[in-house]
Amino acid sequence: MGDLPTISGPPPGVGLLFDLTMWPLVVMRMPPVTLDGDIEYMRRCYERVFAAPNRHALVVDTTEIVKAPDATLRRRIKEFEDSHREIIREKNLGSAIVIRNTLVRGAFSALRWISPQPAPNRAFATLESAARWCIEALETDEQPVPIAAYVMAGLANEAAS
Repeated sequence: MGDLPTISGPPPGVGLLFDLTMWPLVVMRMPPVTLDGDIEYMRRCYERVFAAPNRHALVVDTTEIVKAPDATLRRRIKEFEDSHREIIREKNLGSAIVIRNTLVRGAFSALRWISPQPAPNRAFATLESAARWCIEALETDEQPVPIAAYVMAGLANEAAS
């Protein structure tokens, strides 16, 4: 499906998973505790995704997080995002963040109103609803959507038609 970027698996000690098997739907699963190595691996993965010729949508699954990244790691993530705003606007159709906790999800949504992202960015309670939103963005942009993405979104019947 499209020109699939290649990404090697995470190095030892890195718990972050970057899944391109449903390209152009990208799924990033955050580890229970984010460390420096996770941020570096995430940065390298994004660089490969941004280098791909076609656009993508992103699901970020935070459901396994047990400890929020510390201020230093949050700052590194923000610096990366800020330095890549133009390419994010160009290549990312939207990012759907899965946050189960209602209060945290609300706080995230409020933060995005105050500090908008260069591409659409929304929080969802479930992986299925996040994937559905991303699939809509891919379809609107006339990007190919693999059957596995429809299955993830609970839309397997639509994949068959």
